[in-house]
Order: sequence, then structure tokens, then C-alpha cells
Amino acid sequence: MAWGQGGFKSCDALLKRVEQNDVKLVELVILPMKTFGAAEIQRLSNSIASGVNTNLKTISASGHHFPPESLKMFGQALSAQAQKLNSDNTASSNGITHISIGSKYMGDEGVVALCEGLAPSDGALLQSLDLGWKNIGREGIRAIGSTFANSKFLSSLDLSRNNNIGSDGITDFCNAAEEATGSSGIAFPSMEYLTLS
Repeated sequence: MAWGQGGFKSCDALLKRVEQNDVKLVELVILPMKTFGAAEIQRLSNSIASGVNTNLKTISASGHHFPPESLKMFGQALSAQAQKLNSDNTASSNGITHISIGSKYMGDEGVVALCEGLAPSDGALLQSLDLGWKNIGREGIRAIGSTFANSKFLSSLDLSRNNNIGSDGITDFCNAAEEATGSSGIAFPSMEYLTLS
């Protein structure tokens, strides 16, 4: 695990380790006091999408604000990784499986953008997604329901402290999932934990 060590605010040393596919770097935790914005997430996304990094499993960058286009690019990188690993039949042993990303300013626009990037792969290889305290409302939760309904991997989804969702948002979430799976499908087949409080 790496916690963003090196120059106090810079994440350059960590990103170099990701780009070099450091075998010891399986969990990346970027603390909120670090500089980690659009340029840094682009570097991370490029390493993931290109297949350069095969060891990283967990990314925690909660508390960092990213523009929607950066979140979409990150989602696309995870989708590209999933599609590559699925074609190589190595999806069960490689790839990013746990993420916690974004800030309380992410909102529906950011969540929808992330989901747009993840949608082609039904949520990539993610087993755990923490979107707690991201100011998500009805539009965002609909996108999550639609994107992850057919995920074979997602077992834990944290949507806690998103007070704008409300009961109508939960209905939207369920309806989006049902629409994505069809009347005979089972939504969220691997889901074990859904946190909404």
C-alpha cells in the first residue's frame, strides 16, 4: 500500500510506480492533502487503459475533486482494462476491483460521467465501489443502477451520506436496474452489501 509519500503535495512518485507496474503497489491511497486532479487522474487512467499496470487492485482518492470529463476518462480506462482482461481470461486475478473516488462536489454530473465510462463493461471489474458523501441525487443514482445492474463482480456499493437521493431516488435506482436487466434478468447478481444510510 502506498499513501502518497514523497514530496509533500506531489503524487508524481506514486504515479511513476503505477506507470512502472510496481509489483508491491496493489493499493493506492491518495490522501486529500495531496495534489491529485485532472492531470494526475489522466496519468493514472492512461496506465490502466493501456494495460501497463496489472498489479494495482485498489484506488482510494476520496476527497479529491475531478471534472466530469476526467471521471468519464477514468471510467473508460477501467472499462478498457476489463475488456482486455476478459478477452485474455485473466479478469478474475487482475485489474482494479475497489475504488473510492471523488469529493462531495462530485454530484450527479460527476457520477453520471463516471458511469458513462463504465457502462460499456457493466461496471468493469469493480467488486467494491464507494460513492459515499458525493452529493448524489436522482439522476446519479439512476446512472449507477443502470450501469451496474448486470455487473458480475460488484458485491459492495456504498451510497451513504447522499441525502439528495431520497425515496424517489431509490425507486429510480431500482427501475433503472430493472430496465437494464430486462424482465427476466436478475439485477446485481453478486451484490452482498448496499449501504444507503
